[in-house]
Amino acid sequence: MSEEWPAEPGVTRDPDESQDATQGRSGGGETAEGGGATALLERELLIPIRSSTGDAPDTERITIESLRHGTDQQGRFLAAFTDHEALSVLGPPGSDAIALTGRELFERAERGDERVVVNPGSPDQVEVPAGVLPFLLAGIDLTTPDALRARRPLGGLPPLEVPASIPEPFGAEMRAALAELPAVERAWLLRVGTAWTVGVQLDPQARLAEFDAVRNRLHALASEHLGSRRDLIVTDLRSPTLRAHYETAAPPFYAPASQRSFLSRLFGRG
Repeated sequence: MSEEWPAEPGVTRDPDESQDATQGRSGGGETAEGGGATALLERELLIPIRSSTGDAPDTERITIESLRHGTDQQGRFLAAFTDHEALSVLGPPGSDAIALTGRELFERAERGDERVVVNPGSPDQVEVPAGVLPFLLAGIDLTTPDALRARRPLGGLPPLEVPASIPEPFGAEMRAALAELPAVERAWLLRVGTAWTVGVQLDPQARLAEFDAVRNRLHALASEHLGSRRDLIVTDLRSPTLRAHYETAAPPFYAPASQRSFLSRLFGRG
């Protein structure tokens, strides 16, 4: 069996574009409506692997090289399917598959700089270009101009700016809040366009739910001191690409006075 297979001809969609928008547009312009890719983050997807034994492999031991790739006019992509019927009809015949959430798949694809296509060849397929993955994983609105530019082959991350000053008591309250969040290792507070962004580097062993707690706490601060949570973009710097983007922009806004182990931070010791 070939390690790659051609997807059937179908409509190629942008990550957050509705089917009606795809069918109705002309001239090849890009739009971003609905929540196609975002809605897939917590959904379980089936990903074909280079095996046809019928066994159920350990997903933790499956590397990105073991996942099957499809091919289309744009080249190779990682394929995923929303259910067994879609895998049977659209996927490589006889292939085994593993189940991952969309977030888990997108994290693996981001590390490998891979494009993802969900239900390839179907009228409702969703394509997620490699350049969009960091935005999607960080919770950044995919309809922003910078995210839209990232749909192009070379992609691009939003420009970060060092603020001339940080309003108080927002700055002091931000440092205090970060110090009380045990999973936070470092954080950067910068400007992005007309908004603030705080890039948060968590302990590598921290669970994904830890970031939700951090984001909720910092959004509450933004609502109190900036007037709206929309004025603060909280970015998970688990992605090496995003983390390097913040690291090159400025020194960290926050770092613990002394490095502590994950367990000591978890239990508030040290």
